[in-house]
Amino acid sequence: MDKKLIGIFTKIQSIPYKCRAKPLNIFSENIYYANCNKKRELLKIELDFCGYETRYLNGIFDWKDLPIPIDILKILKKSGTLQKHHLLEVLVGKNYLKVDPTWNLELETKNFPVTKNWDGESDTKPVTNGTIIFYNPQIQSIKLPYFIDEREQFAQELNKWLGW
Repeated sequence: MDKKLIGIFTKIQSIPYKCRAKPLNIFSENIYYANCNKKRELLKIELDFCGYETRYLNGIFDWKDLPIPIDILKILKKSGTLQKHHLLEVLVGKNYLKVDPTWNLELETKNFPVTKNWDGESDTKPVTNGTIIFYNPQIQSIKLPYFIDEREQFAQELNKWLGW
C-alpha cells in the first residue's frame, strides 16, 4: 500500500466537484471546487512532482447513467447526454491503474459511485456504473454534439442540485 499515492488522491478527491467549473489558477492553495479536467490536472501535477509515472486517459460516459433528475437531463436536447471525461492512469508496480478523483465523498449522499478508502493497488471506481468508452487523447480525438447554451444551462442546474 502506497500511503503517499493514496494521500495525494484523497486530497484531490476532497475538492468538491462542480460541473463546468470556471478556470482557476491551478497552482492556487484556495481551490474551492473543480471539475474532472481540473482534478485530473491537479492530480497529475502532484503525482509527477512526487516521481510517479502518469498518463492521460479520457472517456465517454452517459449522464443518464448517474442519479441525476430527469428534468435536468432533459436540458440536453440537442447536445445529448454523452459526455467527455478526464482521468489519469498511474503506474503502480508493473500496471497502470485508472485513478479518478472526480466525485468527492459528499456525493455519495446523491448516490454517485464514490471511491471510499481507496487501496492504491486497484482502479478507483469509475465515474459511472454504466458504460464508459476509454481512449488515449494523445492518439484519438472524439467529437460530441456540443451546444454551449444547453451545456451551460445543464451545468447550472446540475450544480444547483448538487448544492452549489
